[in-house]
Amino acid sequence: MAEMVTRECLAILNAISLPVVLMDGEGRIKVINAHARALLQGEEPAHIAALLASDQLAFLKAVRRNRHCAHLTTRLVGALADYYPASSRVCHGDEWQDCYLVELFPRDLAVGGMSRLSESRRREASLQRNYVRARETARVALSQASQDPLTGIANRRAFDLWLDQLCKESRQNAFPFSLLLIDLDFFKQINDNYGHEAGDKVLCAVASLLTASLVRKGDQVARIGGEEFAVLLPNTDHRGAEDVAWRLVTALRSANKRAQSAGEASTWVPVTLSIGAASWLPGQPLSSSALMREADEALYCAKGQGRDQAVLLRAGH
Repeated sequence: MAEMVTRECLAILNAISLPVVLMDGEGRIKVINAHARALLQGEEPAHIAALLASDQLAFLKAVRRNRHCAHLTTRLVGALADYYPASSRVCHGDEWQDCYLVELFPRDLAVGGMSRLSESRRREASLQRNYVRARETARVALSQASQDPLTGIANRRAFDLWLDQLCKESRQNAFPFSLLLIDLDFFKQINDNYGHEAGDKVLCAVASLLTASLVRKGDQVARIGGEEFAVLLPNTDHRGAEDVAWRLVTALRSANKRAQSAGEASTWVPVTLSIGAASWLPGQPLSSSALMREADEALYCAKGQGRDQAVLLRAGH
């Protein structure tokens, strides 16, 4: 069983002055240290039940609750009968693992000392849990701060960070990238004619369609304004950007046709997209603001040419 842990881990366990058993949440023993092996005269049981004289289910329940030294009523068998088991759940980084360290303390250790040790362990466990909880709370708060509450995709704040980072990486690595600015055509009329609730459903539907239409892992989509979206396409030149832009336009056209043929006119509000695209190629001047201006100019052209289409400009041209 010792091969189930690294040599470094086994060395640490053997360095502990107490007998130690490492097990999972179901009580399956992964390894025992040298002190425990000596007490067991070389035996290496496969399950903690082999060491327990009392109810193994109650013991495992207390262990999984991470009650570190709450096992004073637990009795062990044979050569371990004069020991108390005290468990600690293993934490790797910020993540709790399904692995528990069971230390065996001599029974002649004063109960008062055990109580103090138990309280110390409980405080330590509480601090660890609070730390993990605080990290998770901070992670959720950061995620929410970068997420559009209506559509669930990234918001303008996240987009600005992505764009700045992509500019930096593209300049350093000399690979092209492209930006798409997307606007829903005549969206104000949707709100005026069908109501804001219908308008919100359209925004959510378009956000889902854009997300589903981006097939590469590194592509990013965000809602950057009321009916405005943006897409970042790493390692994509002007030809690739144009292909993606028209794919998004035609994807929404197809969704409109499917809804109409399926008789969903009462639940689906037809909408089209105008897209302005701009690409940066290595060797050209680069700034996020300049690229945004060029993509916005392309978007203005798309609207001026009748909407429901994509127009591409390249930075520096």
